[in-house]
Amino acid sequence: MRSRNRLLLPLAFLTSGALLAAMTAFGEPDQAHDVLGALKKAYPNISSEQVRESEIEGLFEVVSNGTVLYFAPKGNYLVFGEIWTPEGKSVTAARRDELVSRQLKDLPLDQAVKIGKGPNTVIEFTDPDCPFCRKAAEFFRERQDVTRFVFFSPLVQHHPDAEKKAAWILAAKDRAKAYHEVMSGRKDRETFPVPSAEASGLVARHRQFAARMGVMGTPMFWVNGKAVQGANIALLEGLLREGGEKKEKH
Repeated sequence: MRSRNRLLLPLAFLTSGALLAAMTAFGEPDQAHDVLGALKKAYPNISSEQVRESEIEGLFEVVSNGTVLYFAPKGNYLVFGEIWTPEGKSVTAARRDELVSRQLKDLPLDQAVKIGKGPNTVIEFTDPDCPFCRKAAEFFRERQDVTRFVFFSPLVQHHPDAEKKAAWILAAKDRAKAYHEVMSGRKDRETFPVPSAEASGLVARHRQFAARMGVMGTPMFWVNGKAVQGANIALLEGLLREGGEKKEKH
């Protein structure tokens, strides 16, 4: 905890200064190469999907597994936290929303379990043995106003059978039916077969999609593009109602 606080502490001083007008891309390719090289050398375990200048001079934004971090090459400091403007706007949160919106569009929905044909679009990351995931599945089961795209992110440390169940669902001819059978608990007493290489590979890709989206736990939803962490039934209900009202107006 102490080391994390040390990383966060410089951010408080950085945000108290004047922010630059806008986030820009690298001015020179050599600069990008130098910053990436310094980051990889100082933090070899940090993956860097994107690196660019932040609003603060000398501080670079790093996108790593869907998370926004900051790196200062001068001193090789890695900063976890939010950049705020004097007006109270989180630049970091806005950037995360931008990344998530782009990533949602890039998700290969044909590799998910598609359930329903309703006007509201729900993208879901779930674990077949997570009790909160099952609670959410029960909520969605009778709804006719949603089209769901379900991806799996099994937490095998706590749910050792979850990965086999996810693979079994993805290998089924009727994925939606298999999903409902598993999430209802009707299959809990059954022994699931060793999954095929194809099904295992699809579960692995689902995990990769979850990592890119920054999914840290299940269930995780995007309802018409808006994120919902956990089985927050009231929030899910509200977003679905809001989405339905908007579509009726149009």
